[in-house]
Amino acid sequence: MKKEIEAYFKKQGDEATVKYIDPSYMIRSIPANAADSLYCMQLGQNAVHGAMAGFTGFSVGLCNNKMVFLPIPELVSTSPRMMSPRGRTWERILAVTRQPNTVPPLQPGE
Repeated sequence: MKKEIEAYFKKQGDEATVKYIDPSYMIRSIPANAADSLYCMQLGQNAVHGAMAGFTGFSVGLCNNKMVFLPIPELVSTSPRMMSPRGRTWERILAVTRQPNTVPPLQPGE
């Protein structure tokens, strides 16, 4: 696609530089604060504790202010396969990570 865009502009007599920015780099573009650092440390420590205790197939999470081991099959059996870009969950993610909302507004009739 990049080559096609550059070729199109070259035919028009213009110069175009196309750069691709991987969206995964935009997931968290602000520095971690103290609460983030503490939470990540707790997640990491508890993941190691679970692994050293012989558990497999689990993830670590915070439930009711307690760090818990969550079985991965249980996590994926109830989680949605898709997230609505106009839903509450996505809005919360944008608010917590202070990311801009890049979802285009609904057009009349949508």
